[in-house]
Amino acid sequence: MGPTGTSDASRDAVMVLPGIMGSELVDAESGRVLWGLGDARWYARAWTTGASLAGLRVTDEERQGRTGRIVATRLLRFPAFAPVLRGFEPYTALIAGIRRVTAHADAVAEFPYDWRLPIELNAKRLALAAEQHLNAWRAHPGGSRQARLVLVAHSMGGLVARYFTHVLGGGAEVRTVITLGTPYHGAVKAVQILSTGRGAPLPLPRRRLRDLATTLPGLYDLLPSYRCVDEGASARRLVAGDIVGIGADGALATSALAVRERLLAAASGPHTRPLVGVEQRTAQSLTFRDGIAELHDYVCEDGDDGALRRVDRRGDGTVYRDAAWIGDAEPVHLPQTHGAMSQTSETLAHVRAILTERRLGPPLGATAIALDVPDVVAAGRPFDVGVELQTDPVSVSVQVTSAHTHHVLARPRLVSREGTLAAQVTLPDPGLHRIEAKAGGFSPVTQLVLAARPEDLAEG
Repeated sequence: MGPTGTSDASRDAVMVLPGIMGSELVDAESGRVLWGLGDARWYARAWTTGASLAGLRVTDEERQGRTGRIVATRLLRFPAFAPVLRGFEPYTALIAGIRRVTAHADAVAEFPYDWRLPIELNAKRLALAAEQHLNAWRAHPGGSRQARLVLVAHSMGGLVARYFTHVLGGGAEVRTVITLGTPYHGAVKAVQILSTGRGAPLPLPRRRLRDLATTLPGLYDLLPSYRCVDEGASARRLVAGDIVGIGADGALATSALAVRERLLAAASGPHTRPLVGVEQRTAQSLTFRDGIAELHDYVCEDGDDGALRRVDRRGDGTVYRDAAWIGDAEPVHLPQTHGAMSQTSETLAHVRAILTERRLGPPLGATAIALDVPDVVAAGRPFDVGVELQTDPVSVSVQVTSAHTHHVLARPRLVSREGTLAAQVTLPDPGLHRIEAKAGGFSPVTQLVLAARPEDLAEG
């Protein structure tokens, strides 16, 4: 791949880090792809039968540090999906867009990592990869001896980057860290995934996810560290005993919460530029009842009178807005969903402006849309799509496409219903589909939805 030819190109070395489930994983011995396949139907089968997920479970040997059974080969090239966490868009557009403003395509490197494993382990691997990439770029014919590193990290990748820069002391050669929807303070969805659902049986795809997730240290690293447990008159932080109470692994929870404390306590490191998703309906707090975690769309705050206030701060659908920025960093807001944040044109403009040191504009996405869709639906059966406008009324349209072929399946009509706009959609076949809501000249707010055969969603 040749030089970009951009006159005001960045001379730095750039590394792109994906979020959880954002790297393709391959069995080292057989070469079989375990995660990140291009067949959308695979996800429907995997989350209903569970058979294809067994190889992703973290073994006792891997927990003890004997890794290498599974290798992260590259960043996602195709859309992927997991219940609750929803969809993961590919990083192809982000990488290609960054390369257009660097001195040479070789200035940009991917950092795929085994997202099943702890962020501490992946941060140590990042330290080695970052040193190799920076040295190679400085020695490159199109490189610069004065080059430093810029880390562009989506979601969980931002936690890996921060551990590398602020805990391991790798920040000396890093100019800046750009994070996209990184859960610096965690996400309550991680607790929901680990919850047993006793007394209220989990839908089959969620049961498959829980069976896998309870073994993954990387998932525990996303546990929330702010005061998210609503106890009526007061709120408190999550503790490892809460995780034991919902039937998950207390040792993994203890380790993860300790890592989070180290991340938040570290003060010195490179400047961080967080991009924060807003306006989407987002779980922000929880209560525990009979061993089940119940999530709520509000955060608990202390009022001026000392009484507990419950305020809906919203977010990107996975990470609530205040959990996605840290310290004295100045956040930039984008009304977009968590999985889609890494590929919108507004995100790319934001990243490129920082790389080329151009002046950043106002908060991104003046026309704010909230998109409300289920994560898993039955193929052939209608379901509702909700669209809520957070700004002045504008013309809004909804489009349904195949996530892999981009073929337009429907353009349903929106009707006013109880203060919001709604459309009824039916996905005819099993597979992965994309719902897009668009207003004005900004990128559509998008969400991936998995359609499965009705019989496969039945309780087993």
